[in-house]
Parts: sequence; C-alpha cells; structure tokens
Amino acid sequence: MTQESGRIWVMGGRPLNGTAAVPAAKNSVLPLLAAALLCRGMVRLRAVPALSDVECCLALLRGAGCDARRQGADVVVSGTPVCSTLPGDAAARMRASILFCAPLLARLGRAETIGQRPIDLHLEGLGRMGAKELDAGAGRLVLAAPGGLHGADFTLRFPSVGATETLLLAAVCARGTTVLRGAAREPEISDLADFLRRCGGQIEGAGTSTIRIEGR
Repeated sequence: MTQESGRIWVMGGRPLNGTAAVPAAKNSVLPLLAAALLCRGMVRLRAVPALSDVECCLALLRGAGCDARRQGADVVVSGTPVCSTLPGDAAARMRASILFCAPLLARLGRAETIGQRPIDLHLEGLGRMGAKELDAGAGRLVLAAPGGLHGADFTLRFPSVGATETLLLAAVCARGTTVLRGAAREPEISDLADFLRRCGGQIEGAGTSTIRIEGR
C-alpha cells in the first residue's frame, strides 16, 4: 500500500492473514455508563475504549457523586448519585450527556444539565412518564419528577436512538409498565437492554420496534 497526492493505492494479489482486536463500540459504552447510575452495587465495564466522550461520562458520574475511574482497560463505577446537577463543562462537551438525566430523575427526582440539543422526543416521552420541564433560562434544562416516574404507552414519531435509550433508562425504574412503540432497533439498544436485564430489569422486545418494560 502506498500513499501519494492525497490518494491511497492498494495493490492486491497476496493472501491476507493475521489478527486484530476489535474495540468496544462507543455507541454502546456511553449508555451503559449512564445506566450505572441506576445500580446500587459496583459496576465494572470491561475493555472500555479510551475516548474523550468516555472521560466526559466519568466526569459526569463523579459530578453526580459516584466514584468512577479506570482500572486498566476497565471502568469501575460505584456509589449512588447525590447531586442532580451535571457538571457544566463535561455536559457541554458531550451530546450524549442527556442520557444521564433519566437515571437522575429516577433516583433523585430531578436532573439539570446545560447545552442546547434537539431532544424534543426525549422530553415528550419523559413528560408522559411524569417529568416536568422547569423554566431555567436559555441553554439550561431542568427536569423534575417529585412524585416519581410512572409507566406510559408512548409512540416515537421516528426511531431516535437517543430518545429510545433515554426512555428505556427512565422506564426500568418507573412505576408500572412502559411500552415504547416506533423504537430504534440499533445494536446499542439491545446492548443497553441486555445490561439492564443483567441488573434486574424486565425488558422485552429490544431490537424490535416495540419494547415493553416492567418497572419497579
């Protein structure tokens, strides 16, 4: 293989062999780190890629009051969240920080973050589950559910991966049954559901367009 003038030339004709390690998918890792906020025991995620978004997630977890650190290629999270306000610098740098709001709502009844994102589906679904958006000024998002979250039958207008993940995280600790229709079917949705089931969640249909979650 040679490279010149902005082009890469690949000459075949020889058999290929060897091994390569496939890193974990960032799209799966970030929701799992958010889901760790729902767990009461220690969570260990293995072979977590060394990415800036992962470091932002660890900062968000620490800002919420958890102990979150690397141990070699693993990430270990322990403790319970005590602060509902996500640290602004980390939240502003990472679009996926919205995923941390649903676990904070479920655990603390409130979540606050910064940054402007197209999250209307997230908010509509959370609203159907009992969350209310408070007036916090431009660039800030404050959600409250003082009475806790409850199950809902909600249809997404389009299969948003982020909204599906957010509502799945909220529903697993909500009271009653939640049915998500028109859900995203990407592999990271199935990965998140598998993790939540390992933690005791009752979820059916992940990977299809209809997901049923039995809350607590």
